[in-house]
Amino acid sequence: MTWRIANSLESLRHQLDTRFPGRSLAADGGIGDAAHQTRDSDHNPWYGPGIVTARDFTHDPAHGLDIQQVADQLLDSRDPRIKYVIANRRIATNRTWQWEPYSGANPHEAHFHLSVVADPLCDDAQDWSLPLFGELPDGGGGGGGDTVEPGTFMTWGSDVNVRAEPVLDAAVVAVLPGPTWVTVSCQTRGDTVSTADHVNDVWAYVPALGGYLSNIFIDDPAAWLPGVDEC
Repeated sequence: MTWRIANSLESLRHQLDTRFPGRSLAADGGIGDAAHQTRDSDHNPWYGPGIVTARDFTHDPAHGLDIQQVADQLLDSRDPRIKYVIANRRIATNRTWQWEPYSGANPHEAHFHLSVVADPLCDDAQDWSLPLFGELPDGGGGGGGDTVEPGTFMTWGSDVNVRAEPVLDAAVVAVLPGPTWVTVSCQTRGDTVSTADHVNDVWAYVPALGGYLSNIFIDDPAAWLPGVDEC
């Protein structure tokens, strides 16, 4: 059978490839293997016919792609193309937009799974409007509104390291290749960082990335971010 991936999923793939150049494709997937073909699965080309309405995207924090961040932002977008999302042993559907435990054999820790609806919307190829793509949700393709949650800031610079602790010799847990929307849960003092004629010893903790980012790389004029508690 001739088959293809739904256009909406291909749009997301292109956006992620552009946003996170060099990201790992090790756990990416479209059409299902023989095991998928023995059961009901959106990885099978059953709609259309010949259209696969699910895709997997690899967890690769070293290149900035954290599957929990992407999955959470997809849910927040309330994009009508979404059927359900699975990541890190949890699933959320378009019925509730809330995470629930997932007990499937694959915990989806190496990748997240996105299924889109089995109707013509699956082939809506407009870009996905997510904060991580450097833009605020604006209703284009979703119902996210025009604001971001408290504690969300845009970073600046390229190849910015996110570290396990707020010190310069801590392990790098993620790299931001370019400006990125991040949600900061708290901030603390650590090693002093100096760049572009600025000096700052405050670091922001970003749960979605599992580490600390120097506030010097957050695009806000205040050294101590407004509205964010101390860790």
